[in-house]
Amino acid sequence: MSKTRLWLERIGVGIIAFLSLSAPFVFGLVYYLGVTDGIDINAGDPLRESRIWMIYERNGPTGIGWLYTAPTDSPRPGVQCARSQLTVLNWGGGPLLDTSAKYCRCYEPAAGNRLKESPVACRE
Repeated sequence: MSKTRLWLERIGVGIIAFLSLSAPFVFGLVYYLGVTDGIDINAGDPLRESRIWMIYERNGPTGIGWLYTAPTDSPRPGVQCARSQLTVLNWGGGPLLDTSAKYCRCYEPAAGNRLKESPVACRE
């Protein structure tokens, strides 16, 4: 057996193993999102908050939404800003993958080590 064929067989076995191990995870995640309100990551921290949820319409589930927030440059000292991006994987019509929704919010320190929304605009 040639070395090329041996490596191709190894790569093929690796791909099959990856697909067979990841398929239950994907189906389990979709099921979990379908029976809950979604998954919140860093909930309560407006600078690093993320959320994954199932999108429903009249006919049932039509997609999955993912909101990702990360800190960004601040326009002035004492203000913290965060950019958010909404990604929608839609299988019920419309664009399949939509990443057009983006926004930015700024926050100022408030009592109790909390953040409150600020009227300051983000840097572009």
